[in-house]
Amino acid sequence: MKWWLFSLTLFASTAFAFDTPYTMRSPRGLLMGDAFTAVNDDEFTLFYNPAALARHKRDFTLNPVNPQFHGTNILNDMDRFKDFPDEPVGASKVLMDYPAHASAGIAPGFKLFNVGVTFLANESYDVLLRNRSHPMLDLDLRSDRGVMMGIGIPIGLGRLSRKNSQGSQTSLGVSAKYLERTGVRDTLALAGPVVLDSLGQDELEKVLKTLGRVKGVGFGFDAGLEHVVRRGNSQFVASLVALDITGTNFKEQSHPDNLQVADIRDQFNIGLAAGQDFKLFHYILSADVRALNEEMDFGKRLRFGAEVGVPGLSVMAGMNSGYYSYGASLDLAFMKVTAGFYDMELGSKYKQIKSRRFVLYLSLFDFSFDA
Repeated sequence: MKWWLFSLTLFASTAFAFDTPYTMRSPRGLLMGDAFTAVNDDEFTLFYNPAALARHKRDFTLNPVNPQFHGTNILNDMDRFKDFPDEPVGASKVLMDYPAHASAGIAPGFKLFNVGVTFLANESYDVLLRNRSHPMLDLDLRSDRGVMMGIGIPIGLGRLSRKNSQGSQTSLGVSAKYLERTGVRDTLALAGPVVLDSLGQDELEKVLKTLGRVKGVGFGFDAGLEHVVRRGNSQFVASLVALDITGTNFKEQSHPDNLQVADIRDQFNIGLAAGQDFKLFHYILSADVRALNEEMDFGKRLRFGAEVGVPGLSVMAGMNSGYYSYGASLDLAFMKVTAGFYDMELGSKYKQIKSRRFVLYLSLFDFSFDA
């Protein structure tokens, strides 16, 4: 059973020591330092700001198949896992204070004029072993299923369209989501009865049940504003968004130990983005200030991103709470592949707990048309 626990730990990080348990993020956005609130022009619009739906350029866009995979990037830590110990005590010493993450998800959806619908299914396993004197295991194991629906409405006098791409537009967006989250969010003593019980199981499903997996159902609401200015081949976007207004809380089934899945905190974000498209070359620069409604170190709020590209190929880089990210995206019309590395802050303070991760994203058979 120790190999099951090791697999969870190696390939899996967000419980009480961890950051906001997002449902899903844009892989392209993560590689741009997650400074994506004002860029927000791909299939993950509803995860950032529904107001961006008002600048959807086509009558109908479909994204039917788009799996993504995330995991702990151990390339810089190969020496740490060399000659990995067989006994639990030795294994715990190697894994101590090493945040680990694994997730796999899909978010098919469509945009019809200025309306968007996204379905999501995501599995996420996050583990952190800490406290050398009395080892504790922080767990946030989540299985999310749900649907998100939103609309972006231009307000004021300015309008942008395919025929009138010059000028400005201010938009208001609202969205609603229904989520089913199955998992467990808890801190357990490594030598406690729950963990020791799980060591006797030989299947992952039994391990999760022993750890106390529960199911919760929640509803959430987002609202945002966006102002877009276009001049020639240049575009500037300013965004303000309130995500999970008052928090998205999950109502769990009764459990003898009162275990819970991770709720989603409300978050107020500001985003700025500017760029130019010369047809044969484009670039985007972006910045986010996150969680204006929370008390935290200012450096932890900041996100910066950049993208440069030519038709069919883009390169992204960014900085998320002081940590770097980079990657590339290849667009072959019928298939889009995005891959790269990014780091995230998991603690409550600036540069407290660093999680190194990779992402691999594949989008197939996307298409758009105008009526």
